[in-house]
Amino acid sequence: MSREIIKIIRSEKQEIMPGRIVNAPLPTDDAENIETSPFVVLHHFGPFEVNYLNKFAFEPHPHRGFEAVTILFEGEMEHRDSTGSHGKLSGGDVQWMTAGSGVLHDEKQPQDFLEKGGIIHGIQLWINLPREFKMVNPGYQDIGSKDIPAINGNGVTERIIAGTYKSKTGAAKTYSPVTAIHGIMEKGAKIAGSIPNDQNMMIYVTKGKISSGGRDILQSEMAMFGAGDENYEITAQEPSEYLLLAGEPINEPVVQYGPFVMNTMGEIKQAFLDYREGKFGTLN
Repeated sequence: MSREIIKIIRSEKQEIMPGRIVNAPLPTDDAENIETSPFVVLHHFGPFEVNYLNKFAFEPHPHRGFEAVTILFEGEMEHRDSTGSHGKLSGGDVQWMTAGSGVLHDEKQPQDFLEKGGIIHGIQLWINLPREFKMVNPGYQDIGSKDIPAINGNGVTERIIAGTYKSKTGAAKTYSPVTAIHGIMEKGAKIAGSIPNDQNMMIYVTKGKISSGGRDILQSEMAMFGAGDENYEITAQEPSEYLLLAGEPINEPVVQYGPFVMNTMGEIKQAFLDYREGKFGTLN
């Protein structure tokens, strides 16, 4: 028995800065009471035009208690953080930042990209950390497109960002079992794969329309799959792209407030206090 879709979550439109609207399937009212652990937030941004007068930039801000992952499909982004890490992303690249005990960072487009203008398109994903790792030292993984193993054939490309899938292992190092696959499909193409049945599984469509088990998943929708056999199947109804996410659930309380993801409200208050006291470091 293959995994079956138990819920289709429709993204909500969220204005995360003036004039910048993202599609957000997580968190939403539609996803309430659905097990999505360890995934906390998914924001699908773009595609939209940016230039020197119309930026998509996040000024320095703090995080604690989770991992922030940016998957860039098109364009360029630049990252700096208080550990001294610095990275530049182009289409196909991924950055995997462990906020851990606390990090200050900013994200923006490089100046030369803004001067010529271009399209920005990608996903920002927040992955919860288990309690024992919430206060680890912050870290940064700069994962270039060339370092992401891919499976190609029959009109399908599967890029394995994290986890082990079809005997290939993604470059991202994680604190709990996580699978992340960027799929690209031609119209009519089919995929058969398997995900460990102890992992929650979901598929978010960034482009086109796919189907699984006789149910369609449209662009900007997320399909939640139930437990069952490890196997699943996907068919592309039109040229499509998607992000498959799976992860072992973290069976602990989750309190998310602003830029922090902790286990208790007391820990959230402490995070704000530590940030105000400058304990997250500075950006040079």
